[in-house]
Amino acid sequence: AAAAEEAAAGQVAVGQVAVGQVAAAGPAPPPAAEASGVVEGLAGRVSLQLRRAFAVLAAAASRGLQRWYERVVSRSRYGSLPVRVWTLLATRLLRSTMEEYYESETDFGRQLGAFAPNRKFEASASGEAAERAGGPKLARLVRELKQRHGVRYVYAWHALHGYWRGVAASLGAAEGLEVQQVFARPSAHLQRVEPQVRWDAMTLFGTGLLLSRPQLDAFFARLHAPLAAAGVDGVKVDVQSGLASLGGGVGGGPSLAARYVGALEASVATTFGPHLIHCMCHSTENLYRYTHGSLLRASDDFYPSRPASHTMHIVNVGYNSLLLGELGVPDWDMFTSLNEAASLHAAARAISGGPVYVSDAPGQHDVALLRKLVLPDGATLRAAAAGRPTRDCLFADVTSDGVSALKLWNYNGNHNGECNGEHSGAGTARLPPNAVVGAFNVQGARWDFETHGPVAAAHAPQPVSALVRPHDADCLRPHGGRFAVWSHLGSRLEVLPSGSAAAQVTLQHREWEVLTIAPVLAQGRVEWAPLGLVEMINAGGAVVATTLTRAPADDHDAEARLTSRAAGRFLAYCTPRPASVWREGGELGLPFSYDDATGLLAMQIDEATASKPAELLVHW
Repeated sequence: AAAAEEAAAGQVAVGQVAVGQVAAAGPAPPPAAEASGVVEGLAGRVSLQLRRAFAVLAAAASRGLQRWYERVVSRSRYGSLPVRVWTLLATRLLRSTMEEYYESETDFGRQLGAFAPNRKFEASASGEAAERAGGPKLARLVRELKQRHGVRYVYAWHALHGYWRGVAASLGAAEGLEVQQVFARPSAHLQRVEPQVRWDAMTLFGTGLLLSRPQLDAFFARLHAPLAAAGVDGVKVDVQSGLASLGGGVGGGPSLAARYVGALEASVATTFGPHLIHCMCHSTENLYRYTHGSLLRASDDFYPSRPASHTMHIVNVGYNSLLLGELGVPDWDMFTSLNEAASLHAAARAISGGPVYVSDAPGQHDVALLRKLVLPDGATLRAAAAGRPTRDCLFADVTSDGVSALKLWNYNGNHNGECNGEHSGAGTARLPPNAVVGAFNVQGARWDFETHGPVAAAHAPQPVSALVRPHDADCLRPHGGRFAVWSHLGSRLEVLPSGSAAAQVTLQHREWEVLTIAPVLAQGRVEWAPLGLVEMINAGGAVVATTLTRAPADDHDAEARLTSRAAGRFLAYCTPRPASVWREGGELGLPFSYDDATGLLAMQIDEATASKPAELLVHW
């Protein structure tokens, strides 16, 4: 073929050399041979032109097919003609092409081929040389992260069934594991949400599964052992809900999920203790089986480059936490601190009651924003429960009705799952959990079944107003009396006469406000409501405990005791002006400022951590 192309392209010099060599070797060819050569040359030219024409047509057809998929198929509903046609092509005529695509362009067609770390983490030397170099690369990496960079815990990612398409048959044969290739059967509802599952790698080419509990116990033990040996502390286990669609013919999705989840959690409990994050796990076949791992991803991924996804992400995690908050600790996923919607994500994470973590590239951080979430010792002011929508938002269309703000509430206080304040009697009023309510303008993006993802509205969303009431937080409903309300962005203190009174906030698109709400304790003429570290988004998370009592000494009317979780600028509402503020055990009074018009008390707390909180006394 190469020679024919050269000849057809007019590279006659090669032919002349060849002819010359032949001529020098013997007599000239007869006329019949010359005629045959001419015919072969013409045939080669015709064949080359046909091949070129076919290649052009094939390339045009490929480009046309790709455009048709992107513009039509990917935007079509489940059951539509374009989806049915593409399903037929992908599963029949284009099957080999799809396999080549998944193998060369993605990880989704691959299977777990070994338990040991791959070549990225292999030792650069073997035996004694590797020992002198500090051991295998993975162990050296983990050790460097912890010792040099102060990372406390290092987790590794893996899929529930090993990798995207499970376990390779070759690994099973080498390890004595009985791997069975099973093909996914996605439900009609799942296909309605995401028709692409009909032609993904698991559906087209099968997934390598282990079907018995003893085999799964052996699998997870061998999967986790090299990680633990390298110093890895825990695992984040992904691709969980897809397992249910693989249950056909092998006992059903619930049974299969029970076997996998049971073996996974048993292995984690033995190898890593509590260090387990469940991810992509919204199938009830998985959710109802968890007995060890309590951290549950509450959302789809964070998509930094999809503007329409950011407000939808906040909506999804809030409403999903209504269910997930009853089963575990919802994880609202990572974000990047320099993203265009970073502050929106940060405010949501601050009141989520779950972990706060970012996936910033090294050196690319909004440090000022991160300091509103994370204390100097690396801890966060985590709220006590799962953040969830307020009652008046449960059936509001906060993404598309043009008027509703999303309000999410949580509370701070003891992390024992209780949401009730107490009065201990004997004149002592114990602070019920202070509450936090976040208001968000998340109008303008919604889920679209045509494009199978979030889409932005054609016009910019209008501002919305939200009325935030103390009784938006269910834990404050039993409490009468007054409430002190601090607005984080507005830096404003309001005192509301009752739980049904409201503070109003107006929000532009993607704007937010977080309000800390503290019941006002009263003792005679004295009122007291600590608000927390106001430079943090969840300011009230710093209040560990507080009391207001009659002063034991005759020279004071009342005494408030306060425990602060961390250091920083601390605000409280009180009236009248205090006579003094003292640090427990200190010999000198603590400087403070007081605004007679608003009752705002401000002080600077130094040197306080979770292990050594600050104990303060306020006297009137």
